[in-house]
Amino acid sequence: MTIGKLHTWTLIACISCISVAEAANVVVESVSVEKSKQQIKAVGNAEAIHSVTLYPAVGDRVTAVYFKPGDNVAKGDLLLELDSRRQKAALIEAEITLKDAERTMKRLEESHARGAVPQSDLDDAKTLYELAKVQLMQAKTEREDREVRAPFSGVMGLTDVEVGDRITTQTAIATIDDISELYINFNAPEAAISVLKQKSSVEVVPWLGDKAYTAQVAELDSRINAQTRTLRTKAKLDNNAQQFMPGMSFRVHINILGEELAVVPEAAMMWGAAGPYVWKSVDKKATRVDVKIEQRLAGRLLVSGGLNEGDLLVTEGVQRLRPNQELNFINEVQLAKE
Repeated sequence: MTIGKLHTWTLIACISCISVAEAANVVVESVSVEKSKQQIKAVGNAEAIHSVTLYPAVGDRVTAVYFKPGDNVAKGDLLLELDSRRQKAALIEAEITLKDAERTMKRLEESHARGAVPQSDLDDAKTLYELAKVQLMQAKTEREDREVRAPFSGVMGLTDVEVGDRITTQTAIATIDDISELYINFNAPEAAISVLKQKSSVEVVPWLGDKAYTAQVAELDSRINAQTRTLRTKAKLDNNAQQFMPGMSFRVHINILGEELAVVPEAAMMWGAAGPYVWKSVDKKATRVDVKIEQRLAGRLLVSGGLNEGDLLVTEGVQRLRPNQELNFINEVQLAKE
């Protein structure tokens, strides 16, 4: 064998070795897409879903107080009583009067049926009976006015009223708050209005905590504040465990969904002179794709550029890839495109 032929065979062998070495072992995964999120923040304050201050219907001396501050009461529970001795007596008298009027009316009805009494006497008896019913209703109302009952289920607030106090219709007895749910009141930026109009949910975080809770948008004001460019908004937060109180402050997070973007693991991202890029597989050959990072998530990036859903993205073995380099997949992958 001549020296020339030896050199030729050596060159062919080297080229063959380089060709084999150029196939890169890589891990690939199918590209998924996800909508970008823009988070708008606001400050909110908690308000009871129902809240009133209780006043008596009439003024008199307090004879009994049946609640303590912080008590959970049910709708209709008796909370306070005023002196009602005269009203109780009037109620008994009205009941007796009604029974007597009813007996008289029935007796005259029987007598009228036999023709023993004129129609006018029966009419007078019926009138007295109806008046007696009205008087009984009035007596019951006056008796009930001596009681203060819970208008709804809730938690009682502080009170300065004690047994023996003489109170008037202007005396505040206590507050009662229904805190099974809370309104979180906040001013939403104008940019979030389109999302809030869909009655979507928002995240709320107690000011002195870090756990996020979901609140449902419940009410929107009818106009935007021209000075602040914000919209008064109420979101409803479940509070059956009563862990939150009216007046507490919350951080409100409003998530606005944007366009669909490709999801890229941070490990797959490369950087060049022109900016970030990734590698994808096209016919099992490396193809460089320039991208723009739009949003950073935990261990992932949302990018725009030349990546589409279902593309095979190279996630491992990207450091030494070259354009059009043969690729050898070392993992099983659903071939969406190839």
